[in-house]
Amino acid sequence: MSNKEAILEELRRSRLAIASDTAAIAEEFNILGKLRRSVTSRPFAWLGGAAALGYIFSRPKTKKPTKNTPLIDGTPTEKTIPTAKDRQHWLMTAFGIFKMVFPFIRPALSAYAARRLGEFTEKIGR
Repeated sequence: MSNKEAILEELRRSRLAIASDTAAIAEEFNILGKLRRSVTSRPFAWLGGAAALGYIFSRPKTKKPTKNTPLIDGTPTEKTIPTAKDRQHWLMTAFGIFKMVFPFIRPALSAYAARRLGEFTEKIGR
């Protein structure tokens, strides 16, 4: 094989590699296709999730209980009483933030735990 043929063969292999890489990248970014495959492979999970979201978004909203206290001149005012549901919002917000941040701090936590476990096993081994 001459130098020119070797270069042309290398060029052909490079083009095939680029074409296969491009196809793989296009498949990776095909979100609609992935969604369709996921729904057809696990229809009951998607149906249950849709039912749960429908229930969450369609349930009636409850009104806070009000306490009427008259002013000095006798006209009533409305004062809202804080309920346990109000306190739950803070907890739910903190949990949501924790769920978003946890994947980023997991490596640091696992390294810390491994270091502490190593120290503990050294102390026990003595």
